[in-house]
Amino acid sequence: MDMLTTEQSTRMIDILAPLIGIQGEVDGCVVELVEVLDEGPRGLPGVALMKMGAERSIQANQYGNPLCRHSEIRTLPMLSEVDRNLHPVLRQLLPEDVVAELRALLED
Repeated sequence: MDMLTTEQSTRMIDILAPLIGIQGEVDGCVVELVEVLDEGPRGLPGVALMKMGAERSIQANQYGNPLCRHSEIRTLPMLSEVDRNLHPVLRQLLPEDVVAELRALLED
């Protein structure tokens, strides 16, 4: 799969940035979009999703001592690893009009 142009990357980030805070259910888990990354996994633009709910793991400090509880955060690339399309999690989380706009951008 070929890489995104700088213009495509910038435009995708601009489209997703106002959606920070959007929540939705993905594969039975409620997640929240907490950040849009200029460079995420595989060097492509990405997103950070935080798992919502009561299950919060204990974060340890540098010495391994329990420090506090925190929610799990995962980073994902914006694009699928299989084809030139949005990542499946984003297709499920984002509103349909945003998905359509991002897909149109990928076709350019």
